[in-house]
Amino acid sequence: MPVRILSCLLAGVLTLGLQAQPLQLSHLFTDHAVLQRETTVPVWGWGQPGAKVEVTGSWNGVKAVAKVADDGSWSVVLPTGEAGGPYTLSVKSGKEALTVNDIALGEVWICSGQSNMEMPMQGFGFQEIEGATEAILAAPETAAQVRVFDIKTPKKTSPEKDVDAHWAYTDGAVTAQTSAVGYFFARRLTRSLGVPVGIIVNAWGGSRIEPWMTNDMINASGITAEDRKAIDAIEEKPDRWPETPELIWNGRVAPIVGYAAKGILWYQGCSNIGQNCYDKLQAQMVRSWRAAWGRELPFIYTLLAPYEHGDADGRWRPHFVENQLNTEKLVDNAWAICTETLGNKVTVHPSKKKEVADMMVLRALQSVYGIYPGVSMELPKLKDVVYEADGTVKVTLTEVWSNLGSISGRDVVGFELAGEDRQFHLAQAQIDWDGQTIVVKCADVPHPVAVRYSFRNWMGANLAKSNGIPVPPFRTDDWAY
Repeated sequence: MPVRILSCLLAGVLTLGLQAQPLQLSHLFTDHAVLQRETTVPVWGWGQPGAKVEVTGSWNGVKAVAKVADDGSWSVVLPTGEAGGPYTLSVKSGKEALTVNDIALGEVWICSGQSNMEMPMQGFGFQEIEGATEAILAAPETAAQVRVFDIKTPKKTSPEKDVDAHWAYTDGAVTAQTSAVGYFFARRLTRSLGVPVGIIVNAWGGSRIEPWMTNDMINASGITAEDRKAIDAIEEKPDRWPETPELIWNGRVAPIVGYAAKGILWYQGCSNIGQNCYDKLQAQMVRSWRAAWGRELPFIYTLLAPYEHGDADGRWRPHFVENQLNTEKLVDNAWAICTETLGNKVTVHPSKKKEVADMMVLRALQSVYGIYPGVSMELPKLKDVVYEADGTVKVTLTEVWSNLGSISGRDVVGFELAGEDRQFHLAQAQIDWDGQTIVVKCADVPHPVAVRYSFRNWMGANLAKSNGIPVPPFRTDDWAY
């Protein structure tokens, strides 16, 4: 066949291939989607290279125009307005047209992490969610206001361009299958703000933090060469949850990068427990996600709850919680949620997910939306310790708001004292009548030099501020164990 004819045939085949690419939108833009209000929102999809694409939102009639790139992708940016709906999103390219119906303008939050974020309202086997039946029965009351986009993409070794998911109303059936923390957060937020709330549930039980990051992100985190070597030594098991870098980022994060959101809720860490560089990884993940999104996304994350982890007297959980707390110091607009009074000795999945979500909402209202400034969400920290001659130890904390309290009244569970021998013994503790001071004593430690609170994997610790915010583990020593 002459070269000229062959070239013409190949050109024709290529042209047909380009023309065969239909106009598409990312699955993030499906019926019932929630778009972040009062901002600019990217909208993207695919089409015929070189074609013009026009995108219009019915909430204000503004039209955005783009040209499809050589790789078939296109994107525009639309301004949004006040909360409301239902609206439509119209996309046109030549003779092709798409319409997305029942769009709401409201608040969008990304809910990520491992099993405690993934845990659905119906619970896991032999592990329930408190208040689940009531929440499922009441779900129709707010079904149109609380909407969910639940991502279930499997492990991917290269970045995906789209996700196979869709927006849905949270009726009873959907609510039962939805992240309990995410749903409780969204339901409370929509009631507090009076606007629609959309949650992008993107959680994977058992996952380490590394799969949520690219290798470049990990390398930029400031961890040591030894830490990096330990990460590289992790063996990925095909039939298990992701443990090695990029496997979640590629399939579940990269395809949603840029979708306009208000912030991130993060509940993860159990699979990384014992990793001393976790705070650096978590901080870098936040920086990297913010850079990818082009938005200073607020980051609200949960500290590991008490659980025996095979040895109730072990101390690796509180050491890890100390490490988790460091993230607040490493990045701005990052806030920890303490669960120290909400754990369960025999399960790593505590049932009190509503309490976790309520604290996340309180933090969001106070620090993101500027509402309820009189409700203190700051976590108490050690302020002062006085060792008296008779062996009594008096502890005062910062940020107690009104008064300290405990589940059992004035008696506090979870304190230990140690003398010069550095051996800790369980101690009796009470909140003094001033509501601010904790008085700690132990007959086995007549001359204490160190005090710890909730510094074992499980102690049944019960100290909280009078508004219910738990006190995280703390200690006066810097001993390694």
